[in-house]
Amino acid sequence: MPKAVSMTQGPLVPILLRVALPITGANLLQSAYQLVNTLFVGRLGASSVAAVAASGPLFEVLISLGSGLSTAGAVLMAQHAGAGHRTELGRIAGQTLLMVGAMALCFMAIGQLLAPQVLHAIGVEPSIAELSIGYLRIRYCALIPMFAFMAIQAMLNAAGEVRYVMSVMACSVALNAALDPWLIFGIGNWPGLGVRGAALATFTAQSLALGIGLTHLLRGRSVVRLQGAHLRPRPAHLRQHLGLALPASIEQGTRTFGSVILMSLAAGFGTHALATYGLGTRLLFFWFSPMLGLSVATAIVVGQNLGAGHEQRAVAAVRTASLLALGAFTAIGLALLPLVPWIMHALTPREPTLIRDASVFAYIYCPFLGLLALPQVLNGAFRGAGSTRLAMGLSLTMQWLFQLPSALLLASFTSLGAVGLWWSYPIGNALAALLCAGWFKWGRWRRNLASAMN
Repeated sequence: MPKAVSMTQGPLVPILLRVALPITGANLLQSAYQLVNTLFVGRLGASSVAAVAASGPLFEVLISLGSGLSTAGAVLMAQHAGAGHRTELGRIAGQTLLMVGAMALCFMAIGQLLAPQVLHAIGVEPSIAELSIGYLRIRYCALIPMFAFMAIQAMLNAAGEVRYVMSVMACSVALNAALDPWLIFGIGNWPGLGVRGAALATFTAQSLALGIGLTHLLRGRSVVRLQGAHLRPRPAHLRQHLGLALPASIEQGTRTFGSVILMSLAAGFGTHALATYGLGTRLLFFWFSPMLGLSVATAIVVGQNLGAGHEQRAVAAVRTASLLALGAFTAIGLALLPLVPWIMHALTPREPTLIRDASVFAYIYCPFLGLLALPQVLNGAFRGAGSTRLAMGLSLTMQWLFQLPSALLLASFTSLGAVGLWWSYPIGNALAALLCAGWFKWGRWRRNLASAMN
């Protein structure tokens, strides 16, 4: 049985790092799916890069809407684990997987049905849309294994089994990288599938990860012991799950939909701007994964300590994680600046103009990575404390009142053009950091869900 990290006693800094680093590793590996695919698809040309970029936000909207159930399962898992309610952990896992599977089936059908219409509505050029639709058809079929493994990953992390999740992700990404060149470019006389091959490689790799995760839970190798009886619907558990999941889903879904709007604004400046958005955000999203890793780690440590009744320790964990986020990611962003052109060239070696413009995008957001990370950590703390409605409200304020209006104003009413869209990232997140920090200091955000359920 993998050793779970104890979070309710001992020095906070080592505990946060022991939890955050494996989760960060797993999230980097999750981002590596897209980076590996982009590395190979980039050799097909700018049109293929734009096709994957156009497909990504649409797919991410559905993933974000479904991620609320994983968030709810993780919050409940953390607080019950902290309270020592071991018998509840399997029930939480079963109810979460039950709801996640049903939602994935619904989203798969919706995605297959509406993909062409949505691509047309956001202004993607017909030649690009044709490539995007082929990519999306396969990715939508992968929603069931992806959603289910996301839920298992979130719950095992919340229970403290963070290293095991990272090892499974490593195996899955390695398989994705091995399959990509064969499925994209072909082998022998077979010409390959192009961008659709990248989608098929990811689907296969994520299905493997799901199989390993389920085996781990069902065979009693985990502190979370899943049994068949746990998959029977339990109204009380479902109501509590949905109460936490709905705000989290709305938060993640609308934030990702905001990314679709930003992509649509970029598409309004032409295919080159859309490709710049797709390539430039690859580096940002890569580092966004460690930000989320620290955010999730903060949520878990806060949740377990609140479940155990250690409220002041939970508050101290949030302060420590916030300082780590601001300092570490600012340093990383500054260190990345001289490497930006090389990174962009590695991702798309035959497009010098695209490399130049995507590098400008990266130069704008890299110095402000710390300010991008701070709201993520604070909102993670609020979620871990069971205040998913609060996290939703703060997140939507950042996206819809800060970032999108600044993007529209700078792109439409100044000479910056598409570059104005890129500046909306540091502007929106700087304002969000101030808002979240103020709420942490003066607002109400702590709930003990384990005591309430019992």
